[in-house]
Amino acid sequence: MVEWYGQSWSHIIKKLDSNSYYGLYDEQIEPHRKKYGKNEILIPETKSFFSLIIIQLKEPWVLYLLLSIVLSIYFKLFWEMLVTIVIFLVNVMCIALQKYKDQKDIKELKKMNMGNARVIRGGRTIRIPLEELVVGDIVIIGSGESVPADIRIIEANDLKVDECSVTGERVLSDKYSPKIEDKEISLSDMKNILFKSSIVAGGDATGVVIAVGMKTQISDIVKSFLEQKQNKNFFKSVISSILNMYIKFLFIGIFISNFLTYNWNRNIFQLIKQFAIVSISSFPIGFVIIIYLINNIFLKNIEKSNNVNFKDLSSIEKFSKVTVICEDKVGGFSKKRMDLSKVYGNDGFIDIDEETLKEDGVSENLYRMLDIGLLCNDTQLVNGEIENSKDDLTEIALVKFAQQNGIYKRKIEREHRRIFQISFDTDRRIMTSVNKMDKNYRASVKGAVDSILDRCTHIMKNGVELEITEDDINDIRTADISMSNDSLNVVGFAYRNFNYEPSLKENIESNLVFVGLMGFDNKLKDFAEDYVKKSDELSIKPIIITEDSKLTAFAVGRKLGIVSRLQQIISGVEIDNMDEEEFNRIGEKINIFSRISSKNKVEIIKALKNYGYITAITGWKLTDVPALKISDIGITNSRSNIVKRLSDVFIKDIDFMNLLKLIESCRKIMSEMRKILIYLASCSFGIAAFLIINTIAGTVKINEDLFLKSSIFNIFTMILSTLALIYQHDEESSEYISYVINKDIIKSKISFVCSRGVLMAVSAFISFKISEFLGSKFSLQIPFLVLNFCAVFFVYSFSNNNLFKNKLPNIIVSINFIFQICIILLWTKFSVIFEASYWIIVFVFAAIWFVLSLVNKFDKKEYYME
Repeated sequence: MVEWYGQSWSHIIKKLDSNSYYGLYDEQIEPHRKKYGKNEILIPETKSFFSLIIIQLKEPWVLYLLLSIVLSIYFKLFWEMLVTIVIFLVNVMCIALQKYKDQKDIKELKKMNMGNARVIRGGRTIRIPLEELVVGDIVIIGSGESVPADIRIIEANDLKVDECSVTGERVLSDKYSPKIEDKEISLSDMKNILFKSSIVAGGDATGVVIAVGMKTQISDIVKSFLEQKQNKNFFKSVISSILNMYIKFLFIGIFISNFLTYNWNRNIFQLIKQFAIVSISSFPIGFVIIIYLINNIFLKNIEKSNNVNFKDLSSIEKFSKVTVICEDKVGGFSKKRMDLSKVYGNDGFIDIDEETLKEDGVSENLYRMLDIGLLCNDTQLVNGEIENSKDDLTEIALVKFAQQNGIYKRKIEREHRRIFQISFDTDRRIMTSVNKMDKNYRASVKGAVDSILDRCTHIMKNGVELEITEDDINDIRTADISMSNDSLNVVGFAYRNFNYEPSLKENIESNLVFVGLMGFDNKLKDFAEDYVKKSDELSIKPIIITEDSKLTAFAVGRKLGIVSRLQQIISGVEIDNMDEEEFNRIGEKINIFSRISSKNKVEIIKALKNYGYITAITGWKLTDVPALKISDIGITNSRSNIVKRLSDVFIKDIDFMNLLKLIESCRKIMSEMRKILIYLASCSFGIAAFLIINTIAGTVKINEDLFLKSSIFNIFTMILSTLALIYQHDEESSEYISYVINKDIIKSKISFVCSRGVLMAVSAFISFKISEFLGSKFSLQIPFLVLNFCAVFFVYSFSNNNLFKNKLPNIIVSINFIFQICIILLWTKFSVIFEASYWIIVFVFAAIWFVLSLVNKFDKKEYYME
């Protein structure tokens, strides 16, 4: 991009073989299109909702359901067919709906290729479709129009542009045509470039197209967004991995049991029918619905309680594993405001006490510093509120302090019109504004003290410019060190006068006159020291990123207890001047990074990941996106929709303690998620084991009643039990656990799953045999009620206390228990109510399982330890 904003528009037009008056000619269009590409951003085709449903058909568990439907239709099993079709559609649609939501953003992106553009071709102004635009075209843009491509401005008339879609900044940007000399600036500082998809809010402009289609700045953002969309769907992957494994073992088990116990003197179709009924009855038809509920309930709960937004459970899973957080000092550990605390100038510190200033007035040096600070300042007053597009707290503090003393930014700007500005960058570490001063001009400069001093040849004392001496420089450095040791953010101020209008071609930032220093206090939050202690408890390493100097950072780090020596702090300049091997060697020992660039952030994250850390980093600017993407978890509080979409987590208050509490919540959710999956697998195995035992023993008649009873178990009983587990997740431990939510959870605890499932099945089978022995008329109803009661009370095996600590899960368990009794009463038309032996058997087995679940807890420590 340097080749465009750093060159004059006339040179660029010549380079692109165009003409500012006549534009391109017809014979030039196709060669330019072949050379520079089409003005089309490549967006993948979105799939219809029906297509997304069809895609699911390749999954083994879906094919299993389809086979069950076919067999149900063939054998005229009406209820099995009806329920299986409903469950099939609900399950598949849940997954398809989740993926369909992900495609909404992609559909929005397609709008960028639609519309028309006004161009000059062959001396005539015409409108053409956006896709026909080529590099070299001369484009005319007016208020309310969308920028059709990346354009270098030729002429601008009071041009104001909304560039939020590209830069992420919501403040309107003023645009002009002169070239910019800086070698590396942010997109928002490229004032002579219009970016595709930006909106012209006011004025008009003429410009030459410098990039189209996939070469534009917005295309880089689109590519990053689409890459993220290609990540595996967590919801679908969890369901498919577990169900496919379950179906494989279920199919084999049922097939072998049916094959071994079948009477070969009977019709083979009886074997197939029996196989079909048992297969359908054994399938955990409520599993997808339950996982869908878990996904939505957990997400809504954590978003509501923490004022945060996660993409899906995969983000919660990754966040639960985080072992290091790279967090900006401002907002994370310190308050998001600064106050002017100390001022140095005129050979000493200047008293800025409010009463003193009222009595003695503003001194010459202090007034000049305020004058420079207000002119070299991007703060604006919007609807009575002070706003700064860069969130520069020192600039805001300057404006507030000046207002308190009767000096107003708007008035000074009207009196001293800005000619141009040289934006701050990480190399120079200074910012310059050139303004009209009566009949002359002045360059106002502010920035890092060392950068300012290196450019100063004079010093202002009592309003007089004198040559700067070594003693002056030593005094200034001593004052800088003194303020830095007081944890102040120190800014230097200087200026240079011109008796002519300077241009960007000149070395304006030289031969400066030093004015003074200002120290800004960015107070730490209350109890900020406790943040570090809390992170130690959670085994999380805190890393602070700050714009403070190393000395200021060291003073802050000592207050927080995060550093004990200066070597634990490193600056961006130092990183840039050391090789990768050296940085990787010392990187783990660094706790604070001072004045680093976006590129440095990427290097830091890479180094930390090489050490084995699970990384999280905060960022709010578009330039932070590479670091947000490469980190395991990218966290933002940005108002930019683009940065939000390219981050894993959005949180309004990015306070470090909030992040720690959020990690605690995520760890608890993942701990409970694992319990839920183990519970579901155990219960599913229980019903399957019972049906297989029943098939082998030939006890319970295989008919439609069998399917309906198993459906109640698979849907209502397990859903209510799962809700009880969901709402007790606050009881879980927040200790660090490394795991992945997939079928390996079941595999790693297969003995627990199988033993509990078999125990449920055997309990149901024994209850049937006892009731049959006692001659109960309802012996066929007993095993399913016992099985349901086993599942109801089994949830207490996963509580951390005898019962759940929270009331709601216990209430849900009670409702589930009462629900089972109501179902059996309705099933038997209330006639079972008078059968004493029935209730004795049922409640004996229920009591046994209740006591067993209270005593024999799920061994959390054994399970979670790696």
